[in-house]
Amino acid sequence: MPTLYVTEPRSVVRRAVGSVVVTLTEDPDGPGPLPERQRRLLEVEPHRLELIALVGRVHITADALQLCLEQGIAVAWLRANGNFMGRLVPELSRTADLRLAQFRIADDEPQALALAQTFVAAKLHNAVGLLTALRSNRRAQPVLGQAIGELKAMSDAVSETQSREVLLGFEGDAARRYFAGLRLGFTGAIGFAGRARRPPPDPANALLSFGYVLLANVLANLLEASGFDPYLGFMHAVRSGRPSLALDLLEELRHPVVDRFVLRVCNRGQLRPEHFEADAERGGVRLTRAGMRIFFRTWEAFMDAPLPGIGAEMSPEELLRRQVDRLAAHVRDRAPYQPLLLR
Repeated sequence: MPTLYVTEPRSVVRRAVGSVVVTLTEDPDGPGPLPERQRRLLEVEPHRLELIALVGRVHITADALQLCLEQGIAVAWLRANGNFMGRLVPELSRTADLRLAQFRIADDEPQALALAQTFVAAKLHNAVGLLTALRSNRRAQPVLGQAIGELKAMSDAVSETQSREVLLGFEGDAARRYFAGLRLGFTGAIGFAGRARRPPPDPANALLSFGYVLLANVLANLLEASGFDPYLGFMHAVRSGRPSLALDLLEELRHPVVDRFVLRVCNRGQLRPEHFEADAERGGVRLTRAGMRIFFRTWEAFMDAPLPGIGAEMSPEELLRRQVDRLAAHVRDRAPYQPLLLR
């Protein structure tokens, strides 16, 4: 359990002897002057955690924050609709060599472009892989075959892009073609008409956006712990508050991890339309409290289980670390970067 997600409203993350405890304050007798009591929801040893994510109206004590800093545990705050607000991180790696090498590559257009092309090529490869798996059970759907053909053709042209700006436009066009095919993979009560964001107008888009935010936040934490600056990317431009390097790595991981997870929970009926509600604050829809509990229970199980289609018995959590390590080796000029590719 490298990441602990705390979602129960009014729950509090506290420090205990040798552990992190999540409690919920209850009034056992209803309204009145009788004292409240605290119910323990969870207790975790600090060495098992790398990140604590506080979702919605959740609190953490000063003592617990100090413990997190002492034990190298990052803390992230997210709104109830999944929007990222901020993150507290422990002291950075004491070595600056990786960040210096990262800055040099980011400032070198040919090197940065080459890495960005690798990320996009891997994303297109994995998009084809996921759509091909969907087509195996949907031979009568020509849209899937068309999307696969277009994405394969675009993959061959990635290396010919002349700038990161052109590459980002190219990647956006490929994403539209991919999602046109992905919509045919939704066979349960939750359908998918196409990708839409800010705010997500339907359950499928809300789940995709939520999953991408969670995965990017875990990547940002791993990058920072390894000595990278997660806000300086090779593909995504620098923007205040945006972890551009985490978004770079996210590109090759979106389809094998998040999209596959969303398809699974929707098609198996683990999440249904009644698990979503209108988001009065931001517009669109978001998970209900019950839906949030189901989401995180299934998400944590998914992140701990071997990820199929990669030729190795590794979980998504392990794969994220491996990709960060591979990027560090590349930046230090020890080995070419190897992206995660579906087989």
